[in-house]
Order: sequence, then structure tokens, then C-alpha cells
Amino acid sequence: NILDKKKLLNNKKFKVRIKKKIPSKAGLGGGSMNASNILTYFLKKKIVKISKKEIIKISKLIGSDVILGLNSTNSILSGNNKVKRFYNCKKFYSLIVKPHFGCSTKEIYSKVKKFNKPKFDNPNPKMFNLNYLKKVKNSLEPIALSKYSKLRRIKSFLENLSKPSFVRMTGSGSALVAYFQSKHRCENAKKMFHKKYKNYWCILSKT
Repeated sequence: NILDKKKLLNNKKFKVRIKKKIPSKAGLGGGSMNASNILTYFLKKKIVKISKKEIIKISKLIGSDVILGLNSTNSILSGNNKVKRFYNCKKFYSLIVKPHFGCSTKEIYSKVKKFNKPKFDNPNPKMFNLNYLKKVKNSLEPIALSKYSKLRRIKSFLENLSKPSFVRMTGSGSALVAYFQSKHRCENAKKMFHKKYKNYWCILSKT
């Protein structure tokens, strides 16, 4: 609709089919990344011809995190909506899991009494180091874990699987991510998790 209203599609219509590979209400930014991929496709095929400045402006109109999906590398989106890209950062293997329920972003946010101070407003490569990442907190996580005892148990289970470097909830939940430095350990953790929670969605990925 945004591209159409700006008359950037030359009156053409497109049928978009989305093959959903990640669950909804997981806090993984699936909708934003769908939008990013469609916009990237239009730009790559030169269906839409606009400047970088206009691309950023359109991305913001769709959603604040859409811009992250336009370039799949290590990126930090600061509080003033500026993105800084980093290359050759240390890779982590991750096990992403999601229970059968989602968390209401609106409800979780409404219960935050105090947010942690922003730590990413002055992005630098050290922010991708293990020791730094282990110290970073998610202000929404304690609220979600308090509300959903099952989520709390899953996190505890993940923390005891093949020695992950750390475990974090995604945004307002309900997905949890265990980060590993070893692919072998991550694969073992996935097998063990699948034995305990047979019907839960889980996937192995890497940063």
C-alpha cells in the first residue's frame, strides 16, 4: 500500500505468497522481515527505483526494525533509528525454541516499571563479544517469565543443555534462544530438547 500510494509500482499488482518458516507471536520479527524481503526483491529486480534515503524512509513507515532485514549482516539499531553494520564478527550457533503459546507484546510492555538504560546508542564491534552479550539484559524477560511458569521452566532446561554461553528471551517472547560457541554442542542441545519437548517448535541457526 505504501509503495502503491507513492506511485512506485507503476500501477502493477503483485500476488505475494508467504511460506511461513517461523511461528507467529515468537518475538522473532517475522512480519518485519517479510516486508524487508519483499522490498529487497522489488529493489533487486528494479521494479522500484528509489534512493537509499527513500528506502530508509519507507522502511520506517512499515516498522522500526524493517531496515535490519535489508542487509543480513551483524547490525545494531540504536534508539535514534540509525543502523550501523559490522562485519567479521564472532559467530554463535543458536538453538531457538518456542512453546505452544505466544506473549502479548502490549501486555508485557504495560507491566514494565523501569527499563534498563539503552546500551546500543553508541554501537561498536565490542558489542558482539561474548562477555558483553552475557551482561546485556532484556527488561521484558522477567515479566514474561513471571507470568508464564512454563516459559521459566523451559529457560532453566535450556541453561542446563550442553553448556550454552547464555540463554535469552526474544523481545517480549515467547521464543527463547540458547547461544553456543560450538556447533556440535548446539546440535546435541537440539536433540535433548526435542526428546523433552517433542511437539515444540525448535530450530538450529547461527548469527
